[in-house]
Amino acid sequence: MKDYLTLDDFPIKNQRILVRVDVNSPMDPAGKILDDKRFRGHLPTLRDLEEARVVLMAHQSRAGKKDFTTLEAHARRFSQLLHREVTYVDDIFGSHARESIRAMKPGDVILLENTRFYAEENISRPPEEHAKSHMVKQLYPLFDLFVNDAFAVSHRSHLSVVGFTEVLPSAAGRLMEKEIDSLDMGVRGNEHPSIFVLGGTKADDSIKVIQNVFNRGGVDQVLVTGIVATVFQMASGIDVGEKNREFVKGLDYSGQISIAKDLLDKNPGKIVVPQDVALDKDGERLDVAIEKIPPNLQIADIGLETIVDFSKKIREAEIVVLNGTAGIFEKEKFALGTAEILKAATEAGFSIAGGGHTSAAIEELGLEPKFSHVSTGGGASISYLSGDQLPGIEALKKAASRYRK
Repeated sequence: MKDYLTLDDFPIKNQRILVRVDVNSPMDPAGKILDDKRFRGHLPTLRDLEEARVVLMAHQSRAGKKDFTTLEAHARRFSQLLHREVTYVDDIFGSHARESIRAMKPGDVILLENTRFYAEENISRPPEEHAKSHMVKQLYPLFDLFVNDAFAVSHRSHLSVVGFTEVLPSAAGRLMEKEIDSLDMGVRGNEHPSIFVLGGTKADDSIKVIQNVFNRGGVDQVLVTGIVATVFQMASGIDVGEKNREFVKGLDYSGQISIAKDLLDKNPGKIVVPQDVALDKDGERLDVAIEKIPPNLQIADIGLETIVDFSKKIREAEIVVLNGTAGIFEKEKFALGTAEILKAATEAGFSIAGGGHTSAAIEELGLEPKFSHVSTGGGASISYLSGDQLPGIEALKKAASRYRK
């Protein structure tokens, strides 16, 4: 039995249901939505709620950003994708919003205004404190059920994510459920070989993930790329050259080297470091063995031999979890490592990709349909894989324990 409730645990027909979604999307200066991937992720939930009165809450960007705007365009995009009207209401919890909710009929869907227009939404507080807010007090009596389908913001203890779980029966939506189930598969590592591939620039986050998966004992090997690999190469005693040492120092990762060394010592043979790298020599790709890195050139990708070795390991894995790019993917000459690793992952038994830059690379390569699961949350997925408790999920668990009593 899951330790949270899902849509299967509640009556849906004719119910008034408040759903937190995450459709925070890139927009052009004219207010056009450039990518509707996050909208599409919520469609299974909304289709399962077709016989209910559904009220959506969401945010777009944050104060001070150019794309901090209303959700009018978001309602139009939902309407196009659902093939039925999603009504935009330019109010969050005032009289206009409340009257619109009361007037709803079964099958109606409305999208309330950008929750971050309300200052208290942006404050991190415990759920019981958020439950005392004006937003929750004004809205919760109008609903039978709260659904959190916004995994990507569930690492934040924000009002619209956790406040309603204190006062309403609460469930995970279909996207939230899929995120938890898929990421759990990766962390548990019940299928073997189980492989993690961790790269990108956020070495501290990746090291937390490595610590968590080894503590849990499910993973067979961790392949490191990107800046994560540079830190582990330095921890192995490899001379990565002055330019790369300074780069690691500039990112404030010097303290991570000793942690990486401890992980290497405690898990012999389980953390695989690239044996060759691609250097950026005046914009051109130069592949060299790790013992031949010159002092003045930046590592920009994993090398060709490492690409072949890592790709073989990944293809043979029953479960592979990837987060972070292998090199400077934005530059064509240094996109090879990332592209080949992602292509190999599509041939593994079950492939899970973190959000952020990883999902952007997958989309650019047209590989998303071939992945078992691509997470919608960058920060949320790395937090989950690190073993952190996500406030949005913990609030659902707490609500479930109250409901089941």
